[in-house]
Amino acid sequence: MVRKAEAIVAELRRRIDAGELRPGEPLPTAKEIMAEWGVSMGPAYRALTMLRQDGLAEPGAQGRGSVVADRPAAAGAGMPALPAEGAETRAGLVRAAIEIVDAEGLGVLSMRRLAQRFDVANVWLLTYLRDKAQLQVLMSDAIFAEHPPPEPAGDRRARLEALCRLHWRMYRRRPWLAVTVSFKQPRISPHIVAHTAWAEAALAGTGSPAMAAATAANYVRGSALSRGGDDGAFEAGLGRLLDGLTG
Repeated sequence: MVRKAEAIVAELRRRIDAGELRPGEPLPTAKEIMAEWGVSMGPAYRALTMLRQDGLAEPGAQGRGSVVADRPAAAGAGMPALPAEGAETRAGLVRAAIEIVDAEGLGVLSMRRLAQRFDVANVWLLTYLRDKAQLQVLMSDAIFAEHPPPEPAGDRRARLEALCRLHWRMYRRRPWLAVTVSFKQPRISPHIVAHTAWAEAALAGTGSPAMAAATAANYVRGSALSRGGDDGAFEAGLGRLLDGLTG
């Protein structure tokens, strides 16, 4: 679903950059996207959501549909565009930050501490990382990349349960992950987005797959934060959650 949505976003971005779609003009509706690209409702809505999150789209008059945003060129501002070599350097910094936090705890992490790891000046890091907040999101996404969503199996309850348990194991292995993870920054967390999209696909046919997927993700994360890894409490709440979302 995510790849289909990204392809749609790429084409609509091209049309905006080429002036085929101008600020204030309506963007295709979800139904129009479904017809033009031959996709289901999920990728169509995901594409429109990604356009808004990228700053390329905004709600139309009286909240009807989406139109091209007034300042599409501002999309992704503050996110350095790096060549392949720079991207590899950033990935190495992120991996080093994960190693620091795994060994010493999230409380010690800072741009200064990461710079000390490589014996460089703090300012050097700014070529690859905007700030500590961005670093933490990238760290979280790197962990999610190591744990792709499970293969779809069983009914929607079984699929959602499998994903929830995967997230729980990830948070139990690295408690700091529940603090740093963000489900709201798709431009720099594609692997986290992939988990969200997988959950939405698993819940297709329910009243609101996106809301249900968010509810499930927030329950697992909240349990890790507030219950300190209490497996019994998590299990009891998980059963009730799945009954409510998939019953």
